[in-house]
Amino acid sequence: MSGQKYYFDWISDLGDVLFPKICTCCGNALHKKEEVICLSCTYKLPRTNFHTLQYSPVSQKFWGRLPLNGAYSYLFFKKGNPTQALLHALKYQGRQDVGEKLGALFSKELSSSGRCDAELIIPLPLHESKQRARGYNQCDSIARGMQRYLGCESDSESVKRLVANTTQTKKSRIDRWSNVETIFTVVRPEKMAGKSVLLIDDVVTTGATLEACGRAILEAGARSLSVATLATA
Repeated sequence: MSGQKYYFDWISDLGDVLFPKICTCCGNALHKKEEVICLSCTYKLPRTNFHTLQYSPVSQKFWGRLPLNGAYSYLFFKKGNPTQALLHALKYQGRQDVGEKLGALFSKELSSSGRCDAELIIPLPLHESKQRARGYNQCDSIARGMQRYLGCESDSESVKRLVANTTQTKKSRIDRWSNVETIFTVVRPEKMAGKSVLLIDDVVTTGATLEACGRAILEAGARSLSVATLATA
């Protein structure tokens, strides 16, 4: 048995030499126990630490618009920083492992802070046409990672996006609101009735899309709502 284990370890080590796994941030080879991001880059991630604040800058985006139990973002996003590289890999290179890794790191810090009481995680849905074109919803992978430490169910079926609305990137603040106002519906309200829901997305800018989805969730009977994103622009 020990000889067989030695053989498989040898094969694994040879594979690491011939086809090394690369850190998504710096491009250096990962060590044996590292996953997706090396320890050095993990340590240097531009964390916001907003989960340690009673009123975070993210929560202030929703003041007077949406009643939230909490609002959190894990990383700062700006052009050229590691967060941009990680989210680009997640959204456009099929790297769902990036979403799971960052979601797990984020949820570990949220869990240790004691500020998140989520009973159900809702990944912000994509319209079915966009999900077919991309092949996946990046928020689903974030949700899988966040389940690791939050210990609650993730549900990607109960909220649907009705309209394949145009991109928000170059729209004004007012146009962003009108672009998403009525594009979400809850198809299984019994799943969230009376529960504390955590709505997640990759990046928050104005918060218009999260607000539209969050309003639909609260109207469906959720007891409370929090939002969490991997990054804030």
